[in-house]
Amino acid sequence: MKQAVKTADRVVNGLLEFVVITMLAVMSAVVFAQVVFRLIHASIPWSEELSKYLLIWSTFLGAALGVRKGSLIGLEFFAGLLPKKGQRVLTVLVDLSVIALLALLIGVGYWASGRVWYQTTPVMKLPMGLMYAAVPTGALFMLFNTLISMYNLWKGEN
Repeated sequence: MKQAVKTADRVVNGLLEFVVITMLAVMSAVVFAQVVFRLIHASIPWSEELSKYLLIWSTFLGAALGVRKGSLIGLEFFAGLLPKKGQRVLTVLVDLSVIALLALLIGVGYWASGRVWYQTTPVMKLPMGLMYAAVPTGALFMLFNTLISMYNLWKGEN
């Protein structure tokens, strides 16, 4: 079980890192190309829309990586006042609250993206639901990483 969890963690987060890095690289290249084109009085009509949607997706997928690495903003002051065992209990309670909120976000997010799926983006004519799906998809990966962190805490590896 332990090896399966480590493998799933490595594979999923490795894939997430690759996707986020690729999205940020494409977004940077498109924005740079648009700046160059503007200098010669031309434009790329879809550049703003693509870069905006890539930023949205990379933000939510990157947040999932932040959850795994423990690099998101948190209030550690109160936890620091507690003894070690109290810190562990507090961490579990916070993680359970986060899991409940992420589960709600996943459900409502996929419902909302389904409601707007047949609307299209103005320039690229992509389904608007695809853009809305960034929120619950990111939340799904955040949930995965929260569960991995809880498992590691339970096994004493955090």
